[in-house]
Order: sequence, then structure tokens, then C-alpha cells
Amino acid sequence: MLDTTAIIKIVAEYQPTLMPLTSQYAGVMVMFLSDADNSIEIVLTKRAANLATYAGHFSLPGGMHEEGDTDLYATAARELHEELGIAPGSYEKIGQLNDFPDRYGNLVRPFVIMMKKNDFLASMIQSMDEIAEIHYLPISELPEIKDDPELEIYTKRHPSYSYKKHNMYIWGLTAAILVHLWNVIST
Repeated sequence: MLDTTAIIKIVAEYQPTLMPLTSQYAGVMVMFLSDADNSIEIVLTKRAANLATYAGHFSLPGGMHEEGDTDLYATAARELHEELGIAPGSYEKIGQLNDFPDRYGNLVRPFVIMMKKNDFLASMIQSMDEIAEIHYLPISELPEIKDDPELEIYTKRHPSYSYKKHNMYIWGLTAAILVHLWNVIST
């Protein structure tokens, strides 16, 4: 497994493939948390059961672009602050991954950021309206996200990935972004 410094360097140098803007578009944060032993975990949220879209799904912090957001990074930063209380400026932007279409064809742009886990835990304020639970996926488990052809009818993507472990069920767009991340850092 690559060390934290090598992973950050690879992500920082990665040149993402971008899609043209769609009628609606979103930004999400792949948030790396580092700890004392220099390992990385990725923050995943379980969306509240009462939400109109993706209720109960595991996802990356983020959401749809709103008027006033200067760009999709600002969108992702605003959403991260709304969902988890993490203020812009308390983390470091590392890079950006390829754009993805969601199951409706809307553009989703993932950004990669880094923060010390202790700082995250000390400043995080979970929005109970939006987030039911917070989970931490060790980056070392990304290779365990596997193709699940039975999900293709729901995700409208081929291949379609899933991961079930540690009370987490990750699938769809979130799983696709995480597989892409693994492909970037492991090649």
C-alpha cells in the first residue's frame, strides 16, 4: 500500500476528465482524514431517512449547485459545512477526480481534501436534518469494492459497484467514485 505522502502527490498531480455542465450539477468531497499512524480514512455519511432523494444511502458529503456558489468546489465546501459543520479553511484541497454522471445524467464533480482526524472530530457538528450517521472507510479497503451486475438496473452504469462491511452498504455513484479513486492511486 502507498504511504500518505505518495497518495497525496498522485491525487494532486492527477488531471481529471471533465464533463460539460448539465442543467443541474453537483460537487462532492472525498475527505481524507489522517491520523497519528499516517493512515487515511474517507468520510462517508449515511443520509437521513426523511430526505427526498437518496434517503438512507451512504454518500460523500456534497450536493447540488445553488445560486451564489462561485463554482463546484464552492458548492462542495458549502455542503460539507451544512452537513458536517466543517468550515472552509480548516482542510487542505488536494485535487480533483473525474466528473461522473449521476443516474439522471447530471454532472457530479468530486474534489479531494485532507484534514487531520483529531481536528475533524473536534470541529465536526453533524446536521441531524441531513445526516443520520458518519462512517470512516479505511483507504486500504477500496480494493474490496467489487462489480455487482445486479445493481446495473438501478444505477444505470456498467460496471456497477458495491461494498458491504462495517455496517456500511456503499453502491451506485459513491462506489463508482471510490473505485475511480483507487484506480488513480494504485496505478
